[in-house]
Order: sequence, then structure tokens, then C-alpha cells
Amino acid sequence: MTDAELREHFGLPERAPNRLRATNIFPPKDTLIGKTDSRAVENFFDRRIGLESDSHRSDLAAAYDGKENFSGISKKR
Repeated sequence: MTDAELREHFGLPERAPNRLRATNIFPPKDTLIGKTDSRAVENFFDRRIGLESDSHRSDLAAAYDGKENFSGISKKR
């Protein structure tokens, strides 16, 4: 995302992207395309408020929730 897109999407004031980058913990712009990865910014804000980002979670695997029951599924095609 461009800085303008980041500001609009995340509701940031105009100077926020530059001020956040100055902290050296905010995701930097990609030097080739001059844009910032929106998912990296989402993860940054999640960590700031104490949420664990999805990419670091280990509990995303399916959990056993009981025996499968396919008897109600129609076999018509």
C-alpha cells in the first residue's frame, strides 16, 4: 500500500507513517516498489495491542470436534 492508502485504510493522520517508521519497528517500505505490505502493518498494530498475529499462531490447525456425519448429504449430482 502507498502511504495514502495506509492512512485511509488504518485511519492514520497524515504524518503517521513517517513518524511510525522513525521508530524502526514499523514495517518499512519496499525499496523496489515504494509501498508497504498491509499485512505487515496489520500484524504490527495487532502486536501493539497485545494480539498475536495469525502468522505466529500455532493453534490454527483443525481440531477434533466429533465424528463426521455425512448421512444427511444428498448423493445427487
